[in-house]
Amino acid sequence: MFLTRQGQVYACGSNTHGQLGHGDTLDRPTPKIVEVLEGFGSVVQIAAGPSYVLAVTDSGAVYSFGSGSNFCLGHGEQHDEFQPRAIQTFRRKGIHVVRVSAGDEHAVALDSSGLVSL
Repeated sequence: MFLTRQGQVYACGSNTHGQLGHGDTLDRPTPKIVEVLEGFGSVVQIAAGPSYVLAVTDSGAVYSFGSGSNFCLGHGEQHDEFQPRAIQTFRRKGIHVVRVSAGDEHAVALDSSGLVSL
């Protein structure tokens, strides 16, 4: 995953679970822009787990895609997402996320007031 200064995300590599965010499971040998994220505003931070990705936009929304195992995508389900999907819990609660972290079996978000959400 690559994040540009202009807030665009590019992805390449293995794509078994859709973790590149291109809407499919085709491996990509070279970086390709994640087009769906273009419509959600400027991305300010990304974090990649072993087979999933979290992306934070300048509006404080978090989008996730890739492997849904261990509930790491934050949608309450364990199925794969091939394209970025907003984590609705943060929107419903009015949480403005500024940073995220992704790991093997965890995902963490830090909101604008300094609180951590799991």
